[in-house]
Amino acid sequence: MRFLRRFFIRFSNFIAGRRADQRPQDEFAEHIAFQTDENLRAGMSPAEARRQAALKLGAAQHYNAEQGLLLAENFHLDLRYAFRMLHRSPGFSLIVIVTMALGVEATTAIYSVIDATLLHPLPYPNPSELVRIGDDLPGVGAQDVSVSIPEGKDLENSGIFQYVALDFFGSSNLTGSAQPTRIAAKVVTPNYFAMLGVGAQLGRTFDPGDNTPGFNLEAVISDGL
Repeated sequence: MRFLRRFFIRFSNFIAGRRADQRPQDEFAEHIAFQTDENLRAGMSPAEARRQAALKLGAAQHYNAEQGLLLAENFHLDLRYAFRMLHRSPGFSLIVIVTMALGVEATTAIYSVIDATLLHPLPYPNPSELVRIGDDLPGVGAQDVSVSIPEGKDLENSGIFQYVALDFFGSSNLTGSAQPTRIAAKVVTPNYFAMLGVGAQLGRTFDPGDNTPGFNLEAVISDGL
């Protein structure tokens, strides 16, 4: 692969600390070889292909006087070589492009999760004091499930926590329009928002002192809903 050979030559020049005036000569030799190969594919004889390549790229030898020319030739030839490889193997090129796109998308998604959960604090007062407690029930094969109401009462009466709020995640039907909609919802104890230290932008949240058993007819909806 000519691209890999060119890369390793450049890398070896960098590692060996080759003089600045030697590197352009190596670059020029690589471009001559590449242009000669292009001319051979166009039907020229080996001697004519080499001569035409030297004529086309001869001005690049004056690197100290015209430094920008070699950089432009580098970019132009690299582009031509890349497009030629893509055109030669369209199936392989498609797989590479899709793989790279999926890799970029996965990396972006992972970074978004890490950025939201690790790099930025939770949008609540004193987030380091929030603790989540769950149950593992090996007898029924359940892991990380919500604690029961009696267990929640025991935690609340332990004197360890300032607030103990229970929450159960699920979904509900939202009606009132032509077609019911299934939405994600949480069933929480009345002190849930007091525990988080947040209020409502409009209206109010639940009364933390309302310990009426069962479900009341109140709901807090999100901006998205």
